[in-house]
Amino acid sequence: MIYTESPFVESIRIAEYLREHTGRSDTIAVLGSEPQIYFYSNRHSATGHIYVYGLMEAQKYASQMQQEMIREIERARPKFLIFVVMPDSWLQRPESDRSIFTWANEYTAQNYTVAGFVNMMAPDKTEYYFEGVPQSVPQLGKYILIYERKS
Repeated sequence: MIYTESPFVESIRIAEYLREHTGRSDTIAVLGSEPQIYFYSNRHSATGHIYVYGLMEAQKYASQMQQEMIREIERARPKFLIFVVMPDSWLQRPESDRSIFTWANEYTAQNYTVAGFVNMMAPDKTEYYFEGVPQSVPQLGKYILIYERKS
């Protein structure tokens, strides 16, 4: 009720999908600050960075932390990668290093296919697309992309 723009309710449905499409030994990675997805899916994180706020802060370790998260994900090769495209999940600032977004776009394009899409148009209006992701939607809100590893 307090954080109406955060995907708490949506995380449960995403986690159910992940639980149904992964084995207990598979890892997942969430590019965003939604650790509840790990909890609800009962799957381990491919990275130690389960919150990404610090990666966007104006502090001297932000870029180093981004590179660490990237290396951990590349090494773990998670079966699913969940990319949360919402300002509250990242808390970007004008001075934030955006390298991780460039990497994520390139990495997912090369290694993953879109398996799901969650479109949050309003706090009480969310569209879920799993294994039938449309090319476009009439209204794009804040959204979450669910990528599945190609091989």
